[in-house]
Amino acid sequence: MFCLQKQLRRVLISLLFSFFAFSDLYGAGHFAYSDEWLALGHYQSDGKGYESTIDTENFFLSENGKVNPEDELKATILLFEGNDNELKCKFPARYMVLKKRKLITKDFPQCKDYEQYYDDLRPEGVTFIFTDAYMNNPSSLFGHTLLRVDTARKGTQLLAHGANYGAYIGENPSPLYPLLGLVGGYYGGFTIKPYFDIINTYNNVENRDIWEFELNFSSEEKDLLVAHLWELSGVQARYYFLGRNCSYMLMETLDAVRPELKMAQEFPLQTIPTDTVKKVYQAQGLVKKINYRPSRQNKIKYNYTLMNEQEQNATEQAIFKQNYNFENLSEKSQAKITETVYQYIQYQYVAENLDLRDYRKQSFMALRSRSKLKTKIDEDELQGQYPFLAHGSMRATFGAGVRNGEGFQELSYRPAYHSLTDNNYGFLRGAEINFLNTTLRHYDDDDKYVLEKFELLGIRSVSPINKLFKPISFQILANINRENNFDNQKNGYVANFVVGGGGTYALNNNIWLFAMMNNHLAYGGFLPRNQWGGVGGQIGILIDAGNLRTLVEAEKVFASSKIGAKAVYKAEIAYSLNRDWAWEGRYKYQQNYGKDIDEMYLGIRSYF
Repeated sequence: MFCLQKQLRRVLISLLFSFFAFSDLYGAGHFAYSDEWLALGHYQSDGKGYESTIDTENFFLSENGKVNPEDELKATILLFEGNDNELKCKFPARYMVLKKRKLITKDFPQCKDYEQYYDDLRPEGVTFIFTDAYMNNPSSLFGHTLLRVDTARKGTQLLAHGANYGAYIGENPSPLYPLLGLVGGYYGGFTIKPYFDIINTYNNVENRDIWEFELNFSSEEKDLLVAHLWELSGVQARYYFLGRNCSYMLMETLDAVRPELKMAQEFPLQTIPTDTVKKVYQAQGLVKKINYRPSRQNKIKYNYTLMNEQEQNATEQAIFKQNYNFENLSEKSQAKITETVYQYIQYQYVAENLDLRDYRKQSFMALRSRSKLKTKIDEDELQGQYPFLAHGSMRATFGAGVRNGEGFQELSYRPAYHSLTDNNYGFLRGAEINFLNTTLRHYDDDDKYVLEKFELLGIRSVSPINKLFKPISFQILANINRENNFDNQKNGYVANFVVGGGGTYALNNNIWLFAMMNNHLAYGGFLPRNQWGGVGGQIGILIDAGNLRTLVEAEKVFASSKIGAKAVYKAEIAYSLNRDWAWEGRYKYQQNYGKDIDEMYLGIRSYF
């Protein structure tokens, strides 16, 4: 029945379009291509015309509304000038904009569902949220963004609602989820949930720092945002992990509220969350306040590092042996320790390292010990690093070097995101994510240009182990390298896959040692039997001295083929001139079956 009504409505709209063929319906022709209307319909220009990023059919009233803003505007005007109140209730944001522009005359009908929705959110403010990267989830490697609708209800903003855009991947996502996300294999949409749920998921469960940017929206803009989110409920758009992702759709949503921002136009190819944070921060008059909410794990680590040795020992005794005998410590130290211990117990329970019975028992002991102390302590505030001051996610490098006595020039481009020797400010320390890193070379002796390396994905996490936390360091690498078969001296391309894990130990805050066991798999048409497999033992040292970073690594690989067996020694150094430029140097010595590789390189990096 609904489909029949929809078809009849479209026929009626087509007839009315014909009736107004030689006139501009209520002056709609000009307004149809205004920033306001285009942003409200999520229309983007391809240079030839317009197309909405929204794919759900019932978001449009006109049959060709997805690609024709003018027809969609006329259909919307006719809707609000007609009597279909049920359908009108689906588009309160469109009504607000058209009524303001005096393109419609009738009043908005009473809509109980929308009124209840508005009352639940009760907007008093809007906050743009950025959460740090989460290395254990492919969809969150680059961080995440969402909106919070601050409530006029009395009490904490934890009672507010978060508007989150994400891909619908189901409860049991495919192992090919990262690949499907790259090629648009999923649809995405908005969900509205209480902000305390979001805090618990990102801040406590996934241990991600959160940055809150309070937006300078007027009352009218707050109402328009809530109305537009209502219009987007149940609406889907094709999801692309690097392009039209969570951050991109938030840019389009902010544009719908304040069209002059034109945020979405800044991201025609890729949308990295940290880059959208920069655009939001840089937009004139948009951000009025910034708040940093560190994760529970980071707060525990920070408080632990501020303790002296005696306090740290007492903390460990309380955590691991439930020994709260602090007789030799001041009451202030005891208060600091018991509060840190209680936070650690909370962390362990959320991480599912404690069952409910042990959680209750240990929590009670910590709280009982704290209740005996009258001292109140002022918690030292952990200062975060502003993500909008971090280097750009894209990187281009140019330089020259020598490989076994032959000179070469090298040009590489990395769309995303961060390497261990890049400037660490504003990024998750010890995390490396290189995506689609492409390296081209020109060799002088042969005077030829070659694709030297294509890195589909390179992920590495080196996080130090201490007495309280024991994270696993790991790496995942998938690339195509130009390599040499020393049996026949032919060059060819080999696909390499490396997965490894191990641990990291911090000598101090600036010097980290790590060791990993790696599994190797290589495939190439010119290799003996086309492939080889192997295992490797790797050690390394990462030195981060602010503007100067050094990475030294050594790995011995044992392989099923003599071509794969090798020992690799590498050193990399980078010095930042400023946020956008850095010098780099590399040295590599590789012992192979056949001819060894001895290579040096100097270059410059540009971040943008």
